[in-house]
Amino acid sequence: MGRKIHHMGADMTKEEHARWHAEAPELSPAKHASLMKKLGVTPEEDAEWHRTHQTLHEQRAAGRKSVNPLEIGAAFLAWCVKQGWLAQEGKQYFATKEGARELRERFAIAL
Repeated sequence: MGRKIHHMGADMTKEEHARWHAEAPELSPAKHASLMKKLGVTPEEDAEWHRTHQTLHEQRAAGRKSVNPLEIGAAFLAWCVKQGWLAQEGKQYFATKEGARELRERFAIAL
């Protein structure tokens, strides 16, 4: 089990947190105020947070989407295997000579 984080009054894994942010419904002002009261956040603390952070709605409107870097890394490894740059043996990956050169030249990844 992954390390739990505390967010919005709940303990959840990082994966659950990312999914929550991706799927969280919009809150009406009344629901937002009710949630803040339940969590013990004062109106002043809430106003300060909103001065320094974007809401989920603002993030979505700007086209921003939270990503899981581990998924991107896994997809990149699979792509490198398809290119013939890496060979997978069990859970380990080994660079081919061509792969070491290509990764260094294209992505500045020195193996």
